[in-house]
This record gives sequence, C-alpha cells and structure tokens, in this order.
Amino acid sequence: MRPRHWAKLLPGTEINPNTFTLQELFALNLAEQAEMVAEIVTEAQKEVQIEKGLEETENAWRSQNLDLFKYLRDEKDRGYCLRGTEEITVVLDDNLMNLSSMSASKFSGPFIDQVRAWEKRLSLIGEVLEAWMVVQRKWQYLESIFVGSDDIRLQLPEAAKRFERIDTAWMQIMMTTHKERNVVKACCVDGRLDQLKTMAAELDACQKSLSDFLDSKRNSFARFFFISDDEVSILLFVLLLLLLRVGFG
Repeated sequence: MRPRHWAKLLPGTEINPNTFTLQELFALNLAEQAEMVAEIVTEAQKEVQIEKGLEETENAWRSQNLDLFKYLRDEKDRGYCLRGTEEITVVLDDNLMNLSSMSASKFSGPFIDQVRAWEKRLSLIGEVLEAWMVVQRKWQYLESIFVGSDDIRLQLPEAAKRFERIDTAWMQIMMTTHKERNVVKACCVDGRLDQLKTMAAELDACQKSLSDFLDSKRNSFARFFFISDDEVSILLFVLLLLLLRVGFG
C-alpha cells in the first residue's frame, strides 16, 4: 500500500506506513468498509505489477548493447558494422507488448507518463534499428564499388563525391557507437533517425547513378541486358577498361 492508497481509504487521515501499528489498524474499523478496502487493495496490487514491469523494462535496456564487428575491405580497416539486431528486436517487441498492456490497464494512472515515455522510446529504437540496417546494407554494397574501383569513381564523379560524404558520416556514426554501445543511448541520439533516413536517400541516389551508368553499358553491350545490376557491376571491374578501349565509354 502506497500513501495514495491510504489517502483513498482514509481521506483526511495522515498515515505513516513505517510507524503504523496493527492496533491502530484495528481501531479504524475497516471491516465496516470491506468492499471498499478490497477494491483499494486490488488497485494497489495491480499498480505494483505495473511498477515492477516498468522496472524490468528499464533494467533490460540498461544492459542491452549493440553487437559490432570490425569491417575490412581488401584487408583495410573500414571501421565497424552491426552484426545483427534480431535478438534486440525480439526483446523490443516483447517489451512493447507488455507496455501496451500496461497502458490499457485502468490501473496505469500513476505510471502512465512513464509507460508512454517507454513506448515512445522503444518505438524510436525500432525505427532507428531498421533504418540503420538498411543504410548498412546499402553502404556495404556501394562501398565495394565506389571504394573498390577507381574506374567507377572516374566515370561517376558526382556520385563518388556523394558516397564519400556518406562514407565519412557512416564512419563517424560507427566510431561513436563503438564507444557507446548501449542500444538506448546509441539509438536515441538527437537527430539519429533523420540522419539515417537522409543517408539512405543519398545512397539510393548513388545507386541510381550507378544503375543508369550500367544501363548505358547494356545499350552498348546487349548481353548485359540478361544479367542483374549486381552481376554487371562485378563484371565491370574486369570489362570496363576493355569497353572503354573499343569505344563504349
């Protein structure tokens, strides 16, 4: 029982739970208000469950860290990448379900602000992790092309400059994350979600420039129409110089 419950039970009576005795309890003749007492006790029990649930949520995310690994390209250090977020997503979904139940409970009143704050925080974390993995996949694919091929950079100078800016931003994000791996702290950085969304859009622009370039090669070399952009980009490392020499550049 919290002071707010005693205040409901005995309005106008000041109760100190630390010094309140059994004799004083009997003197209140609460048996005459058995129904109201039962309701307040039930309310207190349900509220304790919500309070414990919030504590468990807070403790779970205090120890939840991102798993990073060293990323190498041709044995060169290219910073860090996320190993995966599947386990974090499982915990996230489970906690969001619990918070949703808490929020819907008629006993959530004293904790509703905390419940909603955690719902908002975890929803943001979910969005950030999803955007983060999207950017990582796009970055890894384009990094192998724009960093791995001088010829592509020469053919697509604007896209190469755009990718260099994204590459620098990615490196900074991952270096900062390596220093602070806690999921809440890493994902709830001000502007992190917007930054990742912007990076994804910029990477899409790089991808479009690359696709347009590869399409131009298809027009010059008909067999390229029967293979994907990924396969063309791989072949391009081998064939680009030959194509340029025979007049397809």
